[in-house]
Amino acid sequence: MNNRKVNTLLILTILFASMTLGFSTNYNVFAANTAEPSLERIMVDEEEIDYYSFENNTVITVEYSVDRDVGVEGVILVGVGSELDMDPFNSINLNYSYSLEDRTYYIGDIELTENSYFKGYGYVGDITNGTYEEVEEFNHLGQWHYLFVNEDGVPPQFHGIENATSTGFYTYYSPANQTNHTIVISYRVYGGTEDDNVTLVYSVYRDKLYNASLNIFDSTVMFKNMTYAEDSTETYVVFNTTIEFTARTLYFAANNSYGWDTWDDGLLKSHLNIYAINNGFSFNSDTVLQESITDVDDVDIIITTLNSTEYDSFGIGYYVIESLENDTEIVSWTDIEGTLQSNYTEVNDLGYNDTMREYNVSLGIFAVDNIIYFEAYNIYYGEVYNETVGHYHTIRIYDSKPYLELFPVSGSYVNNEDVTFSFEISMNRGNITEILLDYGDGSPVANLTTLEADEDDGKYYVSHVYPVVTDGYNVTLTVSTSLGTFNSTTNYLYLDFDAPTLEITDFTNNITEIIDGYVELYFTYSDDYSGVWKVIIDWGDGIVQNVTDDNFAFHYYVESGTYEVVVEVQDKGGNTFSLNMVYTIELPDNTPTEQVPFAVLSSFISIIFLGCTIFLIKKRK
Repeated sequence: MNNRKVNTLLILTILFASMTLGFSTNYNVFAANTAEPSLERIMVDEEEIDYYSFENNTVITVEYSVDRDVGVEGVILVGVGSELDMDPFNSINLNYSYSLEDRTYYIGDIELTENSYFKGYGYVGDITNGTYEEVEEFNHLGQWHYLFVNEDGVPPQFHGIENATSTGFYTYYSPANQTNHTIVISYRVYGGTEDDNVTLVYSVYRDKLYNASLNIFDSTVMFKNMTYAEDSTETYVVFNTTIEFTARTLYFAANNSYGWDTWDDGLLKSHLNIYAINNGFSFNSDTVLQESITDVDDVDIIITTLNSTEYDSFGIGYYVIESLENDTEIVSWTDIEGTLQSNYTEVNDLGYNDTMREYNVSLGIFAVDNIIYFEAYNIYYGEVYNETVGHYHTIRIYDSKPYLELFPVSGSYVNNEDVTFSFEISMNRGNITEILLDYGDGSPVANLTTLEADEDDGKYYVSHVYPVVTDGYNVTLTVSTSLGTFNSTTNYLYLDFDAPTLEITDFTNNITEIIDGYVELYFTYSDDYSGVWKVIIDWGDGIVQNVTDDNFAFHYYVESGTYEVVVEVQDKGGNTFSLNMVYTIELPDNTPTEQVPFAVLSSFISIIFLGCTIFLIKKRK
């Protein structure tokens, strides 16, 4: 087989593989679709409607759509009331209407004869192979679409509230903990009579109130019959009731024999109206100590509550890591219940008394650099609420000991008996209670507690006169604090009054040995106590040479003349010793010759020309 045939076969193989892979991908997407229907609209007399309450025997038309690629064979309405049934075999079938783009539409009627609810069911092949419509569950009538008949009666609707101020969507504020503080709640019923039975349902739990609307009752949910009110009208009647508001938050709703107070989402009645009254309750936590907390302090947390009740309890949850550099957890998450410390009232901006309670929690003592993360929690009727701060509170544990710096620094050498010391003291918390400075020479320890720091640099300054004796001394600074802690630092100070030694062992010593200004110098030096710090030679012509650690030096003089040379040795204490000597330099008077620049250029051009000539000769050969 030639190359052209091989290439053709290879191309066809790749093409076939690509097409096969493409078909497989499409098949997988197709298989992922379901028969779940979606409600498109509700109609009465071919007009789309957005209300939820109807006259008896109203014909309601519903339209659903499904994915046309799935192969749905039918859509059924399942539900309760108006000839609806929970069993797809016995409920209402919708009729095929039309297909548009990727959707197929089904339509059907419900003759409304009673309060009803429904949802769609689409199936492929056998009716048992179906998928129910997913109806979003709001708060809180369940996952259904609701329809109501208004001839026999309608559910109540919220009318108003007294002794509480609206603060937003479905929420009212009222100051609890007041003497005989009552709340008046009103509901109205359109087309109702004074003989209707309207029930107020309330609880400190929102979710349990929702459960009550589904006939799941709990002992914390209260039911109270409402009474006919005088402000009723020809259009509606009003019912109200009075309750004593002593909780921090109270949720309420209402119902009658025709259902619960609900509102529509623009299409169907589907939301239970739950209202809330609160007393401005809040709580927060902070450290009792409003300074840096150290390794000798108990970490105490205070929880401050606004309008909490006797049914509340509070505590702190926390965990601890080693440090910012090491996030190893050394205390796992721990809850500690708080202890009530104080209970008082404050008058708020509205003139009401707010109840203030403060709780204390002690976490204990921790090590330097530990990091504590914490937040407060509240337990109210068995449910836990965490403090909302956006992030955990953070505590870093600091060192309780003062930080000290003493000058001169350790290892310093001085050659003056009157030594000035300075030191700095910094503290994370607490006050200085004592400052002691031991000069290390046997003299009494100096008590410098009353010494004041310099206003400019914050340092403390003090002088001390030592005996004129070459020796070393341990100088110790000790500082104590009001936290019961202390710290000390010791610097070793050298006092050196002895000069170093120096000897010149050999040097260029006459004119005949000085050739072209070149001289040599040999020397030795030592120091028996602090040690040699620096050796320098001043050659007398403006040149100063550092020859530390050397025993030999040389120098070139460029002009004739007499030069005084000084060799100096300095020890670490500042003592010096030097030797002087004189060099007489006589340099020969020679007139230097200079090359003419054109001569150099001419030579360079001649060399290039010669090279080119040789290259051409070889090329011809």
